[in-house]
Amino acid sequence: MACGDLLTEQPKDRISTDAFYQTAADAKAAIAAAYRPLSTGAIWGTNLQWALNAATDESRVGPEEENPNIVALTQLTWTTTNPYVAGSTASGGVWAGMYLMITRANLAIEKVPGIAMDETQKNQIVAEAKFLRALGYFYLVRLYGDVPLVLTSAEQLALGARTPQADIFTQIVKDATEAEAVLPASWATIDKGRATKASAEALLTEQYIWRKDWGNAATNAKKIIDSGIYGLQTNYINAFLPNSQNRNEEIFAAQSSSVTGAPAIDIAAWEYPRNMNPNSNGGWGTWQPLQAFMDSYPAGDYRKEVSFFSAGIDPSGKLVTFLPHVYKFRPTARPGQQDVNWPIYRYADVLLMYAEALNEQGQTAAAQTQVNLVRARARNGTGAENRAAPADLVGLDQASTRAAIFSERQWELAYEGKRWFDLVRQGFTVFQAAIQKDPTATNITATRMLWPIPQAQIDLNPKLTQNPGY
Repeated sequence: MACGDLLTEQPKDRISTDAFYQTAADAKAAIAAAYRPLSTGAIWGTNLQWALNAATDESRVGPEEENPNIVALTQLTWTTTNPYVAGSTASGGVWAGMYLMITRANLAIEKVPGIAMDETQKNQIVAEAKFLRALGYFYLVRLYGDVPLVLTSAEQLALGARTPQADIFTQIVKDATEAEAVLPASWATIDKGRATKASAEALLTEQYIWRKDWGNAATNAKKIIDSGIYGLQTNYINAFLPNSQNRNEEIFAAQSSSVTGAPAIDIAAWEYPRNMNPNSNGGWGTWQPLQAFMDSYPAGDYRKEVSFFSAGIDPSGKLVTFLPHVYKFRPTARPGQQDVNWPIYRYADVLLMYAEALNEQGQTAAAQTQVNLVRARARNGTGAENRAAPADLVGLDQASTRAAIFSERQWELAYEGKRWFDLVRQGFTVFQAAIQKDPTATNITATRMLWPIPQAQIDLNPKLTQNPGY
């Protein structure tokens, strides 16, 4: 008992926030840590990828799946303790993943300004943190509704109540606008994958689309188009193949083993079939395409040809056949270090958001022109083809153009985590009609358009209230 030194805790394996944030290297490490959750299992590495794909009219959980919590994603029967939708104190989940990113961004915004370092680099890092904070809150507010708005480390400890969505969106616009003003138009090769000015503009565009602020949505999308930095890859599938990361079509993505220190996003593990051997060159078939969706493509659409497969080579070299699976993301090795990013904003997405914003302002012909840029790329096939489909949109009225844009978004952006949000923002009638195409969906109610507040979070914070229907 007299040996006081033995009772003195010296956590040499940890760095406190007081001891950190001293040098430029600390600042760079801090922003890399803020990016990291996007690529982990809590967000695009597993949970968000599974839930947003399995619960739409594009795909379902594969019939081989035995985990009831995963099956619940396709049935829309998730509960307040489902580890993939609601998370838990052990598994984290999307809620915890987004707030981890926000917490790390908050710390960077608070601490980095006090570091003696190059002012331009300092300001860019703070701007990146503001962009990531805005992105995190944009996901949270769309998935859960009102959520606590935490902007400082002190507020992190306060366990506050849910903040109205209007206030959340005000902060999203503030952060993204301030980020846009400082972020560079592009980064040197070694820093590719970090947020750029266009990343912030794409976020602003999408959140204005969500709020039906068509004028501001069009303005921000036009900035990206007019920059001349971005464009469509000649061949559609080139946007998803190895070495596709950070090409001119990718505006912002969850990085897979990039210079930001992100972990590998093993997309193939969740899309490839089990009978190719999950532990070798196959996967777990966690989400599989619905036949109704595959049948919806225009006849001869190149995007359908390259996005699915129903035969492959197993580890023994044998050709095996299986139900159609997604083949859009194709890492070099499976398993192993992955080299395919998860796209969050692509140039094609920006063109289609711009088209939607124009159409809703009555500029229907101009909107069709933007859609036709995307359709022309699909007609080009591998790049030198001249297919008949999908044909240009010509002479449609506003309502028909609106429907055509949503269909185009589904074909062009399939399995990129966009469809769920597109259905929700169109309202329950459209949401219900779409989800009913999946025969495994058994709980299609309006309350399912919002996810539950994690019960583990309510247990920790009595000020939180639950969403209706849970």
